[in-house]
Amino acid sequence: MAKGAKVKLILNLWPEVGLCNGATGTVVDFIYQTDHQPPDLPIAVIVKFDNYRGPSISETVPSCVPVCSITASTQLSDGLHERQQLPLRLAWAITIHKI
Repeated sequence: MAKGAKVKLILNLWPEVGLCNGATGTVVDFIYQTDHQPPDLPIAVIVKFDNYRGPSISETVPSCVPVCSITASTQLSDGLHERQQLPLRLAWAITIHKI
């Protein structure tokens, strides 16, 4: 993932304003903790969503939303497994099915 990358959201964050599973947008920037940089996971990815109708964090660039990491959990036979991940996928070649 990089600035300018086309991405899609894989989670229903705020469906009333257009932040639902399959919403597409463009990465504008990354926010990291102090003294952290790639390959560390950012605190948030700033995304300009195509069909977003809510408040923007930027006055100069409308429709910008910070997307924060989430904790995904899976229960397996050997116990509970958790991981931090961004609810975004690259979307440079999606179809109408948005798989």
